[in-house]
Amino acid sequence: MFIGHYGIGFALKKVEPGLSLGLLIFGAVMLDILFGVFLLAGFEHAKIAPGATVVSPFEFYDYPISHSAVGAVVWAAVGFLAYWLWPKGDRASRKIPAFVLAAAIFSHFILDVISHTPDLTIFGNNSPKLGLSLWNSLGGTIIVEMGIFFVGVILYRRATKSVSSSGKYGLVLMVLILMVFYIGNTFGPPPPDMISVGVISTAGQLALVALAFWVDRNRITIQPAKS
Repeated sequence: MFIGHYGIGFALKKVEPGLSLGLLIFGAVMLDILFGVFLLAGFEHAKIAPGATVVSPFEFYDYPISHSAVGAVVWAAVGFLAYWLWPKGDRASRKIPAFVLAAAIFSHFILDVISHTPDLTIFGNNSPKLGLSLWNSLGGTIIVEMGIFFVGVILYRRATKSVSSSGKYGLVLMVLILMVFYIGNTFGPPPPDMISVGVISTAGQLALVALAFWVDRNRITIQPAKS
């Protein structure tokens, strides 16, 4: 899953307005960023196999550090502790936002279980594997991913309002960029090699995270009306 992860990041801004959209989206795509890093470093492996599923041309056969169930729990715990124990500010008030950030991180594994074929391990390549194979249905994948994405964007817009043209048109730009990437990933040719995949998973997604931080700095949270 790709664009659905970003939808989760957008949606969670409604749950915890104190967290930046950039941080929420970073959490939602963090496991893929880690996979890109580990892929480039040679710690995890996948290969391009056109036809592996209807939607995705990849065979993921060795990525338990970033995408196993135990790995996802560990990375979510790391995210929780990093935010909660940050030395500045009131630690007590950061507990709930830290939990929301951890939920964003772990949500990645849940969505991947829905979309992937059974290639997500509990922990280690010899452990049981999970995957509901949504990627074997092009129509189902598009409906689910686009549904999550647009619900997330709607919730984000209802939770915030722009304070400048950058906040208004920056959000539109980000949505359009994500849509173009999604269409390209879904209907375009496979990437030339796994090095390209690793670079896009890291640098490409970090650039989108940076864009999300910029958009969110130009929007403010809408305070609920007092009764």
